[in-house]
Order: sequence, then structure tokens, then C-alpha cells
Amino acid sequence: MPRRYTLGKRAGQKADTRARIVAAAVEIYRERGMSAASTLAVAHAADVAPATVRNHFPDRDAISTAVFDAVLAELQPPSERIFDGIDGIGPRLRRLAEAMADFYERSQPWWLAYEREPELFEAWSSRVERYNASMDAFMRAALGPLGDDDRALTVVAAIIGPPAFFNFRSRGLSSPEAVDLGLELTVPWLEARLAAATAAAPVSAAAPLPASTTAADQGDSGRKP
Repeated sequence: MPRRYTLGKRAGQKADTRARIVAAAVEIYRERGMSAASTLAVAHAADVAPATVRNHFPDRDAISTAVFDAVLAELQPPSERIFDGIDGIGPRLRRLAEAMADFYERSQPWWLAYEREPELFEAWSSRVERYNASMDAFMRAALGPLGDDDRALTVVAAIIGPPAFFNFRSRGLSSPEAVDLGLELTVPWLEARLAAATAAAPVSAAAPLPASTTAADQGDSGRKP
């Protein structure tokens, strides 16, 4: 029977080789695009044999998926934990907008790559769909009591999402200025919507009379006038 340390060493070497292949593919995607990431190119960049690349990633879809996962892990999207201890639509939206602005800034090269290479749309479609769903959940968490309001989510995604943010930036706004403008457009609308939703909420059942209330106070229907 092989010794455990030998098996562990082999597993570690295999993991290291896989990580080196993925890192090489990420750099090729980043610098030259998916179309340049052939098995031969990735093998050369990772300093391994083409057969080694195929052993770890039998087809192009497999390595493309690994690249997407590696990129997302590198970019570190914000999580719902950033809202802990923050109350109110305004403060929560500011926290959301600032965290997303930081995320957009560090991920801008990948947004541009995604837009300029249509092949990535198909290759990453399932992963992007999952990412978008996680971002929707993240924005719903920011909305607090409006989290189930699809129209509120649509407005926030449209104005605080990447297309609007990069459009603001392209017009000369700094990142903080883009955040402030997005909040200026969304927070008053959301606060008004929350106030309207609160006012329209069903009135709860009438509270019971105080214990000190007597039958005489309530009127005794069994008593003759």
C-alpha cells in the first residue's frame, strides 16, 4: 500500500499544477482574450505539456469555467455582511453603492474584456447568470424592508449597477462623485416608496380594551334603557 505522505504529496503537486494552469489561462484571457487561450498557449505559459493541460481540463469549456471562478475569487465581490449594524434605506444604500464602486473599479478590465469578446458571453453564460442572481440577492439585502419590491430592485440595479457607474465615470465624475449622484437619484425615491408602502400597510386588529374598562364603560346590551 502506498504511504500516506506519498499520496498527499502527489495530490498537492496535482493541485499546484492545476493552479498554475489556471493562473496562466487567466493572464492570457486578461491580456489577449479567450480566443488566444489555446491548449498550446496555456501549456506554454504554465510551463507544462499540452497533455497535462488536457488532463486537468479536457475541453475549452472546463478551463473557461475555471478562469471565471478564479477571476471572481480574485475580485472578491462584497457580501451581505457589509450591512451588519446599518439601519435605514439611506445609509444601507450608501454602503451598497460604495462597496459596488470599489468592486467595479478593480474589475473594470474584466468588464471591458467581457464586452469586447462576444465569445465570453456564451462561455460564461451559466456562471454570469449565477453571479447576477447573487448580485440581485445582495441588492435586495441592502433594500431592507423593500427587499421584496421588484421595482425598487430594478431602479437600484439600473442606477447603481455597472453600466450607469461607468457612464458617470466616462463623463468625468470621480468614483465618489458617481456614488453620490447614484444615491441622489435613488434614495429619495426609495424613501418615498417605503413611506407609501408603510402607509398602505393593513391596519392591525383593534387592540383589546384596557383591563380597567368596565361593562358600564362599554355599554351593557342586556340592560333596558
